Amino acid sequence: MKETLTYPEWMVMSALWGKPPQTLSEVIAAMGDAMDWSYRTYASYLNKLCEKGLAGFEAKGRDRFYYPLVDKAQCIRAESRSLLKKVSEQSAKELLVCMIEESGLSAEDHEELKKLLDELAKGSDGK
Repeated sequence: MKETLTYPEWMVMSALWGKPPQTLSEVIAAMGDAMDWSYRTYASYLNKLCEKGLAGFEAKGRDRFYYPLVDKAQCIRAESRSLLKKVSEQSAKELLVCMIEESGLSAEDHEELKKLLDELAKGSDGK
């Protein structure tokens, strides 16, 4: 994936990742109160995502059934790379610390992160 998603695009894609394929009405219902848009705006964002190659659809009768063409992990990686490009090497550590502090991760998640950091440290030591 070359580009990152805007916040509204991310919200629509999150709905699509939830339970594809979905009609426009199902996407609107899945998004709930996340965005206060008109029906046309939802349709416009879905069309934009299709044009960008991030979502697709299958027409069945009068309905279009939308589905994601990229997975969430790809989008998260693209967002992460974009964010890391914006901060200098020295600031990367500060960014990561801030993200961990602000994320509300569980104790279990913290343990998993500790294990990952230990594995990464072992790999950089050449062991």
